[in-house]
Amino acid sequence: MRASSIKDYQERINRVCLFIQEHLAEPMRLADLAACACFSPFHFHRIFLAHTGETLNAHIRRLRLERAAQHLLHSSNAITDIALDAGYETPSAFNKAFAQHFNCTPSHFRKAKNNHLLLQQRMVIVQTRKEIKPMKPELKTTEPTQVLYVRKTGKYSDSAMQAWQALCAFAGPKGLLGPGVDCIGISHDDPCITPEDKLRYDACITMKAEVQPEGEAGVQTIPGGRYAIFMHKGSYDTLLETYGFIFGQWLPESGEKLRDFPSFEKYLNDPHSTPPEQLLTEIHVPLQ
Repeated sequence: MRASSIKDYQERINRVCLFIQEHLAEPMRLADLAACACFSPFHFHRIFLAHTGETLNAHIRRLRLERAAQHLLHSSNAITDIALDAGYETPSAFNKAFAQHFNCTPSHFRKAKNNHLLLQQRMVIVQTRKEIKPMKPELKTTEPTQVLYVRKTGKYSDSAMQAWQALCAFAGPKGLLGPGVDCIGISHDDPCITPEDKLRYDACITMKAEVQPEGEAGVQTIPGGRYAIFMHKGSYDTLLETYGFIFGQWLPESGEKLRDFPSFEKYLNDPHSTPPEQLLTEIHVPLQ
């Protein structure tokens, strides 16, 4: 396959993955998804599998179940409502699918959520050898932001580096980097829920002008709305410490509820020219 054809296929599959991500709570038809990618429904399954490593149905089912697990951990929604939101008509069907995927029922998973969060905090304290310092976020309502992005999957320490390398290689020669451009990272999945090889990381930059998707470089919109914005000071290696405080202590005590969009990071200075201890990173947590 020619390089131009590969880029075209990448851009089209990218478009479908983004559509699925943004419409998980809605019914999805093969014909609609194939049309979104401008592929024949007859060939779409094989093309999707070749580019993502998952069948279409397995990909949608996994994302819905993982999002349901997030809701069980971080919301008080009834399991019946979570089941319906995940596309299951009955709680029994949801329970069966959830148990097959996570090896426990939704109710057992929810009962263990406090242990899950405490374990995350305990891991942070053990790894960093210091106490988690209380932080007060800025609560802010923002407008939607359109970004150019490249997505990579795998262990976050690897996929983030790969995504930024690919994005900079695309955006640099086009003059899309420089002053006034925000650098944003979106870690879509919880490593405690999603298998390491399926973790999705988006390296993003804001756009001063319209840019057309090309190959693995796509365009998406980060939703506006209410956010709790925490300032992380120091090395990226210690971000886990701040996330441990946010989700293990601040969120349960705040009374706030999360929205269905992942938290994201805005990197305020250049890691290549800034000492690690002076790095500043905003963590944006979407709130209802």
